[in-house]
Amino acid sequence: MKTKLFLISILTMAVLFTLNSCKKDNSEDNTIQIAGVEFTPNYFTKDGVLAGIDADIAAKALQSTAVKYTMSMSDSWQLAYDATLAGPNRALLTTAYTPERKDLFKWAGPTSQSMFGIFENGYSGHVFPVPIEDCKLLPSIAVVRYWMETTTLEELGFNNLVYYNTYNEALAAFLGGEIKFIASDFFHLVSELPSGLPWGSIYTVTRYRTVYNYIAFSKDVSDLVVNNVQNAIEASIMDQSTVSIVKKYMPSMPSDYMPGTIQLFTEVSPPFNYGTGQDTSRRVVGSSVDIVNEIQARTGHVNKINLSVWTDAYAVVQYLPNSAIFTTARTPERENMFQWVGPISSSRTYFYTLAASGLTIETIEQAKTLQSISTPNGWFTHDFLIDNNFQNIVATSRTSMEAFNQLISGEVQALLMTDLDVKWLADISGVPLSNLTQHMEALNLKDYVAFSLNTPASTVQQWQNNLNAMKADGTFQTIWNKWFEGVPMP
Repeated sequence: MKTKLFLISILTMAVLFTLNSCKKDNSEDNTIQIAGVEFTPNYFTKDGVLAGIDADIAAKALQSTAVKYTMSMSDSWQLAYDATLAGPNRALLTTAYTPERKDLFKWAGPTSQSMFGIFENGYSGHVFPVPIEDCKLLPSIAVVRYWMETTTLEELGFNNLVYYNTYNEALAAFLGGEIKFIASDFFHLVSELPSGLPWGSIYTVTRYRTVYNYIAFSKDVSDLVVNNVQNAIEASIMDQSTVSIVKKYMPSMPSDYMPGTIQLFTEVSPPFNYGTGQDTSRRVVGSSVDIVNEIQARTGHVNKINLSVWTDAYAVVQYLPNSAIFTTARTPERENMFQWVGPISSSRTYFYTLAASGLTIETIEQAKTLQSISTPNGWFTHDFLIDNNFQNIVATSRTSMEAFNQLISGEVQALLMTDLDVKWLADISGVPLSNLTQHMEALNLKDYVAFSLNTPASTVQQWQNNLNAMKADGTFQTIWNKWFEGVPMP
């Protein structure tokens, strides 16, 4: 009996030893190996230590959630990317969240944002923002092979790209005068310019894409870990820790260049949304901005609003989690593309001509016989003209003001735009409304805040509840009357 008990005891100890060893091994295996590539100011080596905006934000989030991790610098983006795809227990910093990558990783962030642009060394008369199609006619543009800044231009059909293997090579050619233009992330370029070289000698030609950088985890990492890291990042955004980290590396950078917990986009379209001031005094204002900020205030945290080009913002919100765009007309074509909060305004849309032209537009068919009709590119008005087979569309303008001016200057015969837009634009341009003729109503729509489909439904519902409460307690009417006294509310 003693011998049998002794054997059982030995076996029990062996099993326990094995289990303990497995626990230790699993614990070591669960250490997340985080990689990145040299990309100032997001991830780089300084005095032999890994540093940068994304490195610091990731470290703070991981440490606060007690996740074990290591960080390393990879010599190759592709190697680091492939290793993270393969896993196990891998993560990659400064990874742009894109529709193509969405289902390849688990995501926490954003930790930073990138703004891709084409820049010129010296000034040769290009007025920002140069239309992207016109940029295809520029002399050669320096790009880094395989980078997203480059692949985006390739997808847009650019054939004037000169390829370099590293950013340092491309930048040296750009600054040395070997090539006049470079495609780059704005933040990266600012960080890499030699000290003493004034930013004023570098000019922005255009901005063509906004991307948000996340921590991309391999698919085997547990949802609990990823969710905890996500919550920690959002907490850092709300308590302004992320701003402090950015200031550490880029002291002069405005704090509103950092992502929010929700990425909010709008365009220059007064009086609903537009910008005032410059540099540190710049602000995004407008009737819809006031409404959106009041909705946010009732959630307990007010995110910044990105004033962007409509086409870029509209594309981002079709895939990015926790993002929204306004002021967005709710059309049948868009209905299933977004989640909706509103209405916050109205879009009664008419054809306008110069009164002196004597033109009459009483039907859609009459409008189709005109030589030219302007409207901003990518607007719902542009969609309307396309869907109704107009062959006289001039949609080269990026803003409502540009389209309005095309009519005023006589460049086009007619303008398709909302009555509130036209009234505001005429007022600030000093153009009497009597100089314009308002013709048939083409559309009568309501305007909303449009959220991405992969924004949590609970967030969207909270926003709608807050808007409903504003309408019930009179706050919405107060804001509306500030901008549109005497105009019926939506």
